[in-house]
Amino acid sequence: MKKLLNLIVGSMLLLTACGNYEGTVTEKTDSSFMLEVTSGNSEAESSVQEMHLTDHTIFCGAISTFEELEVGDQVVVVPAKLSEDFPYILVSEAIVE
Repeated sequence: MKKLLNLIVGSMLLLTACGNYEGTVTEKTDSSFMLEVTSGNSEAESSVQEMHLTDHTIFCGAISTFEELEVGDQVVVVPAKLSEDFPYILVSEAIVE
């Protein structure tokens, strides 16, 4: 069962890698979390982005609920598809490694 879950999560990571945010959780609130987003360029500084949850946010990988998310977790965030002028990042899916 774990092998199948790992295969599914790995496939999702490969298929949805473009446009996603990947980083480390630095802070958690009631309805959002701060993600220190790492860049592929080692010389570039990382930035911290607030990730807002919705009723439809899905958590998968090492956890299945927001309550299980902890500071220090490595997360890949798949953002909801919204217009570019929308001021917030809404999380469609959070994959915790």
